[in-house]
Amino acid sequence: MMNRTMQTVLQEPPSPLMGTLAIMGFSAEGNLRDVAQALGKRDVAGLSRVVERNAKQSRLRGEIEEQIVEKMSQSTMGTRERRKLVLTSQIALMFERMGARTIEIAQLCEQIIREPKPSRVTEIKKLIEHAVYITDRAATGLVEENINMAKIAQEQQRAATELNTRINHELASLIEVGGEAAGRADLLCRITCKAHGIIEEAGQLAQDVIAFLERPEL
Repeated sequence: MMNRTMQTVLQEPPSPLMGTLAIMGFSAEGNLRDVAQALGKRDVAGLSRVVERNAKQSRLRGEIEEQIVEKMSQSTMGTRERRKLVLTSQIALMFERMGARTIEIAQLCEQIIREPKPSRVTEIKKLIEHAVYITDRAATGLVEENINMAKIAQEQQRAATELNTRINHELASLIEVGGEAAGRADLLCRITCKAHGIIEEAGQLAQDVIAFLERPEL
């Protein structure tokens, strides 16, 4: 099961609810991944397509919440099933927020790649890729009830946090210098902040999934 991700869950969903969550997750992750690729290729048109594709995320989350409310109303449902539904709702919210942040990141990246010689693109791209990977593993950990997936997400969060700290330290030095370099550094800081926001939320959910799977009797 270690090689399963949101993409493979989408192909073989364990339930209609998890199938909808997989559609939402795969879409959110794909959009953020496309931002990273567009940034690396300096593809402004690619960033515009990301904004256009994000519109369906709120509708999908609404469908997920309706299914959860319907399931919660069943009097025969046990505590464990209810806990999993709560986590499912939290992951759907994470994907919706991820979509909103992705649009903001795309808009900021467009300003960066229009510059003649954008700096630190490789590090920013890698941080965004970390965000995609961590959200995928955290969500798959719950859907598949695979604790190893959630632990991978947690480990990757630590690596991403170290990268984010290093990038921001370098950018802070440029901001102190002032001038045009300071303006570009501030823009890059805004991108890293939004990417790290995705990473932190996914890392917390990975921790919650681990707690759920370690104590199934609660």
